[in-house]
Amino acid sequence: MAGHEFRLEQVLKFRKEVEKMHQLELAAAKQQHETARDRLRSEKAALEALEQEFAQRQLNGIEAKDLQLYGDFSRRKSQEIHGMRESLVGLEKVVQEKREALLTAAKEKKALEVFKEKKLRDLRMEQLCKERAFLDEIAIQSRGGQK
Repeated sequence: MAGHEFRLEQVLKFRKEVEKMHQLELAAAKQQHETARDRLRSEKAALEALEQEFAQRQLNGIEAKDLQLYGDFSRRKSQEIHGMRESLVGLEKVVQEKREALLTAAKEKKALEVFKEKKLRDLRMEQLCKERAFLDEIAIQSRGGQK
């Protein structure tokens, strides 16, 4: 088996590299998703803090121009948060697609590894059969010489 090389070894190496590439892409997509989710949390917290500050200012009395500023800023923040939620859904889809691509690549690599193992097992069995036949031949020849 040392003299025999798996003919599809280069294909197997390529599939391993493709799987690694998909792993890296999935990790990058997950990182992007996490970053976007953290930013969304941060923006929600900022909006909540703004709303609390606004409520406090209302208790103390607020001028009309400040009321308008708070309203405009609050609407803009709400729109940004809505946009972030939509982009987060898109990023979740990207992560799922990358996960599926990795799964496909892993299956293809595994299929080739199983094929390689089967070929090596067949080669070992063939070699054992040849060795048995050779030993049987030696045994027959040595018995023939004793008669």
